[in-house]
Amino acid sequence: MKKLSFTIVLILLLSLLGSSVTFSQILPNLPRNETLIVDALHGRLANPKDFNFWKPGVSVGNGTQQMLLDGLWYLDPQTGKTINALAQEAPIYDKDFKKMTVKLRKGIYWSDGKPFTADDVVFTVEYLMKNPGMSYSAQFNTYVSKVYKTDDYTVVFELKNPTPAFHHIFTSLVYSTCYIMPKHIFEKVEDPLKFEFNPPVSLGPYVLKDYDPQGYWWLFERRNDWRRTSVGLLYGMPRPKYVLFIYYGPDEKKVIAQTKHELDLIFDLTPEAWEVLRKGNPYSRVWYKDFPWAWMDDVRARIMAMNLEKFPYNNKDVRWALTLAIDIVDVVTSGFGGISRVNPLYMCATQSLLKEYYAPLEDWLKDFALEDGFKPWDPTVPYRIADFAKSKGYKIKGEPREIFGYGWWKYAPDEAEKLLVKNGFKKVGGKWYLPDGKPWKITITAPANFEIHATRLAFAVADQWRKFGIDTTVETVEAGPFWTKWNIGDFDVGSYWAVPATDVYPFLQGFHSKFYKPTGEVATTNQIRWKSKKTDDILDKLVKLQPEDPKAKELVMDFIKVFVEEMPHPITIINLKFSAQDHYYWTNYPSADNPYMAPVWWWGQFKFILPFIRSTGRK
Repeated sequence: MKKLSFTIVLILLLSLLGSSVTFSQILPNLPRNETLIVDALHGRLANPKDFNFWKPGVSVGNGTQQMLLDGLWYLDPQTGKTINALAQEAPIYDKDFKKMTVKLRKGIYWSDGKPFTADDVVFTVEYLMKNPGMSYSAQFNTYVSKVYKTDDYTVVFELKNPTPAFHHIFTSLVYSTCYIMPKHIFEKVEDPLKFEFNPPVSLGPYVLKDYDPQGYWWLFERRNDWRRTSVGLLYGMPRPKYVLFIYYGPDEKKVIAQTKHELDLIFDLTPEAWEVLRKGNPYSRVWYKDFPWAWMDDVRARIMAMNLEKFPYNNKDVRWALTLAIDIVDVVTSGFGGISRVNPLYMCATQSLLKEYYAPLEDWLKDFALEDGFKPWDPTVPYRIADFAKSKGYKIKGEPREIFGYGWWKYAPDEAEKLLVKNGFKKVGGKWYLPDGKPWKITITAPANFEIHATRLAFAVADQWRKFGIDTTVETVEAGPFWTKWNIGDFDVGSYWAVPATDVYPFLQGFHSKFYKPTGEVATTNQIRWKSKKTDDILDKLVKLQPEDPKAKELVMDFIKVFVEEMPHPITIINLKFSAQDHYYWTNYPSADNPYMAPVWWWGQFKFILPFIRSTGRK
């Protein structure tokens, strides 16, 4: 991968600073001191007028779930605390975990004046159960026997089997959750898979005021009755009157926008772009004040996803060979400037989960061997990344393992070659050929102009595999088709992000074969199409235990081990985020110095941060 030169980037940006960002639609004239401007996660959307979250494939990270939707519970990974939002309190299970009772918060209204009640929750579940193809339909049909209300603010779920963590379906553990539908709207809809829910009725503290039909921006205005929302009842008034989600384009345009104080919150930047921004705008900062700056406790990790229904990725030896052909230290240092934490296991390598899951597995990882006896574990990786950072003049504060992870898989091209030759592959003139004699070509699907680290990773891994002798290219696609490809399995290898953290229980359950969908059909879980009798057995036991049960943790450990043995795809680094904040107009964002909540502008949880930020008084 070609390293971006800081000097070149700086010159490029300085040359662009005098230019302005243009959109196909004129932005509304807004009072800047009352407007928070947020980077749109998904970039430009091909269909910006679709707000039907419950329809698979609809992107809601450009403001819909943050401003308009609401759920029963949210789990903040930064503090570990649960926010009881639409629910008044934690769920109540009976002793055999076949019945769950939910007490709802009173005093909440939809933006059109209708009260939020138990009827909405019951309707949401029954409606999704009756409409196959909608999100959560399969899960509800699997677990729910009956759902009903006992009064306007109490809902009872009767479950087909003991399901101690059923409430996780309604808990925003990471990105989204099963948000509640407005019964009075959807009960009149004939075909929910075509319905766009536009204009959307809001349960959040804002309403949709306007949007760009070309898909570049969405404007939300604070509700006059914000007190009648979960945010208002719990934390008070969201401070900005307006919140504008906008897509400025690639990093250089976002940096320019924040340097000119036209973009308050950036979803993510490359290390080089952050370097330019912090030198160009003294009001900008990210999680840490100094190296490694980035927030590295995100709850997803970058993966080289493989469709396991497709040849040759349906062969475990091939998947392990591709893993061992990656020099992860080179990927981290050349691709990310040494600012990454490696994440080899199917569990996010956050600082807390390193101690909870990685440390107990270290002895097993050291002893783990492939069928030919090769031991792939490499605990030296964090120290080699630290040596690189020191060579660049950075000070490493603390133990390298705690910063860069506990280890990754060895860079072992010789072992990779053995595995491929064993399966009929041939290397001629430095190039690999498939067993049928055709040249081996890999296309990595990656995001175009959003989730830049996924794109960067795709190019870094492509370089590794080309160096190994495989003809590898990267195909970048816009957000809409990118996620469609993911859901229907229209990819060979894809630079996506997955891996559980606080949401381990529902995340793993998605791999049970009863939820399996073949390539071509929409899969809301297990998009890699992995089937395993071993994991089915583990999940059948796990579903009967409370997540806090020590036996449940042992089963999760067993799942992680099976994932290593089968290696459905390589997991590379934990998501890092250079989520730049501009403190010129607004301040008191979450940071390492003030970690009151996770800095997640792109999650539904963002709505709960808004009452905490403060205006600086500048106009």
